[in-house]
Amino acid sequence: MKCYRAAAVLLVVVWGLGSTLAARAAPAPGSSYASDFAAFAKEVDQRYPFLDLKGIRADWDRAKKELAQRAGQCQSDEEFLGIVYDAVRTLRDGHMGVARSRARRPEFPVRYYPGVSFLPATNGRVVVMVAPEAYAATLKTGTVVTKIDGTDARRYLDDRAKAAWSGGGFFSSPERAALFEYRIALRGQKGEKHTITCLVDGQEKQVDATADLAARGWPHTYHRPEGLKRVGRSFYYAKLDGDVGYVYLRRVDRSAAPGIDEALKAHPGVVGWIVDLRGNGGGGYDAALIDRIKRFPRPVAVVIDAGCASAGETLARDFRRYADARLFGSKTAGSSSSKRTWTFPSGIASLVIPTRSRWRADRKPIELNGIDPDVQVEAVPEEVAAGKNSATLRAKEYLLREAGETRRQ
Repeated sequence: MKCYRAAAVLLVVVWGLGSTLAARAAPAPGSSYASDFAAFAKEVDQRYPFLDLKGIRADWDRAKKELAQRAGQCQSDEEFLGIVYDAVRTLRDGHMGVARSRARRPEFPVRYYPGVSFLPATNGRVVVMVAPEAYAATLKTGTVVTKIDGTDARRYLDDRAKAAWSGGGFFSSPERAALFEYRIALRGQKGEKHTITCLVDGQEKQVDATADLAARGWPHTYHRPEGLKRVGRSFYYAKLDGDVGYVYLRRVDRSAAPGIDEALKAHPGVVGWIVDLRGNGGGGYDAALIDRIKRFPRPVAVVIDAGCASAGETLARDFRRYADARLFGSKTAGSSSSKRTWTFPSGIASLVIPTRSRWRADRKPIELNGIDPDVQVEAVPEEVAAGKNSATLRAKEYLLREAGETRRQ
């Protein structure tokens, strides 16, 4: 009996000692998250290629210290993923993000806007691109906006764009940040009030607008040609008056090659082709599509803007390279890179991390710099109000001019 009791006492002592040692050896709350974030910060410091290109090294150095402290106090996988997303915002990269995770991704607060979208216009103006029904009677497409909340409209939106780039986000260039401030304008808390001053019959008129629409997605077109024929998910084409061919490509996907074949076969005698890549979200393509680009009848005019990203940007570059295309519009998104997958040591998540930029013809990286147009085009309010698309007009004028020159030779 004494032996039994002695063994029991010894077992209790050993169990208690083991529990104490286990408690001492157990990681402190947040320690695994701290080591995961430290590994990610080291990966960025050593291998992320765009810190100096984007001039954000100092921003990253400041942010990673604060984010590391948060990771050390982190209590859940979801909270840690929120820290990761904040890190990605600091790095301002449209391609970096969570590929997979073992935890539910954090829910970000929904931001709201009045539903009004704007375009930068000629002579430092701002023009309405689209407005919801509640404001459409006054804020018609093409209406000039002179002030927002009492401040010059162009300065107001440009200042918001600068602040957005400075604050970081899921974009790779100031131009892309500006696109969102114009297209998903006046984002904030639900119910926020704004005053939009516009010109109606030459007189200024104020419109009170409320941020009550969830900011999901963004408008990317205005006054597209009528009668577009669709091929697959993303390819559209038509023949415009003046005998000009028109192609609109929303994404670079499997629609592109058969779409080009069908469009060229349907309209073999046009004087030239407009290829509209505005708002193109990217995708991918191979040598087969390059071969089709080479077969485009000259002249070719490509229309671009900061909505054109990733493979859309390299496609614009390749139309210039292989079809002698002239580019119209504004600079592209500056978001084009090769990527790899990196996994946190604990396995909590894997990230897509860019490794290098793709290149422009002048050997500058597309990342941040984007593709520059040959002809800068801003919306002309009078044209937009008349139901026309200014960039499409400039491209069409070029094609008709080139065709006329060819006929005279």
